[in-house]
Amino acid sequence: MKCYICSNSDLIQFLDLGKHPPPLNFVTKEDLKQIQASFPLQVYFCNKCQLVQLGDAVDPNTMFKSYLYTSGVSTAFRNHLSEFAQYMVDKFSPTSKDLIIDIASNDGTLLKFFQSHGVHVLGIEPSNIAKIAEENGINTVNDFFNESVANNILKNQGQAKIITITNAFAHIKDLDSIMKGIKLLLTEDGVFVSESQYLVDIIEKLEYDTIYHEHLRYYSLHTLLQLFEKYDMEVFDCERISSHGGSIRVYAASKGQFKKSSNIESILNLEKNLNLSSIETYKKFANRVYENKNNLLSILKKIKSSGKTIVGISAPARSSTVLNFCNIDSSILDYVAEKSPLKLGKFTPGMHIEVVDDSKLIQEQPDYALLLSWHLADSIISKIQNDGYKGKIIVPLPIPKII
Repeated sequence: MKCYICSNSDLIQFLDLGKHPPPLNFVTKEDLKQIQASFPLQVYFCNKCQLVQLGDAVDPNTMFKSYLYTSGVSTAFRNHLSEFAQYMVDKFSPTSKDLIIDIASNDGTLLKFFQSHGVHVLGIEPSNIAKIAEENGINTVNDFFNESVANNILKNQGQAKIITITNAFAHIKDLDSIMKGIKLLLTEDGVFVSESQYLVDIIEKLEYDTIYHEHLRYYSLHTLLQLFEKYDMEVFDCERISSHGGSIRVYAASKGQFKKSSNIESILNLEKNLNLSSIETYKKFANRVYENKNNLLSILKKIKSSGKTIVGISAPARSSTVLNFCNIDSSILDYVAEKSPLKLGKFTPGMHIEVVDDSKLIQEQPDYALLLSWHLADSIISKIQNDGYKGKIIVPLPIPKII
């Protein structure tokens, strides 16, 4: 095992979350009796370039060929993508002659917003969700992005003025191939914009639930600067954004194309002050993770022992980490309420808790509901209370609490 950025083999493990199935490998009722494949979820620190990464990379076909996440299902994320497209159009002024490519384009929600501005768009999506994008009028290459795919696009479509990747830049194992493919496809003055779970938010908010097999790397700005430098590119701007509980948006291009923003120095100073270059920071984080598990289980077991009912609210990928790490199964949660039609009638990965339509939460009025999309607590709590839910809500992270 080597570091994805600097190839250092002297990596330090600081967190072991046990074995987990891929986070969106929901199980049908017919397959419940079969043993579900699970893989180690261990996190390492590179003491040379300071990258945080997983030790094991699951075969991407196991995770992405039959996929259940769609960008458009979340109102909050759909609004985020709409605002992102508008911001990019205002900032870089693409014309109808320009091509915008979205890597890991999912159901094409982001590109649909770009398309409304009159630009030429192309999605690259390896999963079955690519069919949804095509049905929505988004030209989509149904494949994993790499240098070979980039070459084919270059021949058929030409270069791109803007290439985006939202919350998937850490998913791809062959980082060298993706970087070469991006460089190949960008015009001389083109811009590559990535949004990734931000290591600072993970540490500060104890977002260990964002650690799962899809996310192979957990970026700081410091490590991203080293990555782009390796491929003769440079980061010219960056910003912290709220999506997915806290992400970093990074703008990169060929060297010398854009003036560098003061945001870079500000965020690097933040990372320095948080001591992200020290393994001790991550050991403390790991201790807080184990403490959270004990505290959350203590609350849940106390509620169950009093004869009260508990259900889960929403089943995003990040919920799988909490459920499996904390061993929260159907003896604790009666079901998980969810609105994605792709997940309804199935059972959560590993713990096999039934996923039901979220209307059941209002109909049955369970005593407690564990909010598994806790990073969207403000919007979700107000919605379900407005819909008529009168029970108490358990927020699991960063410190378990009951509302």
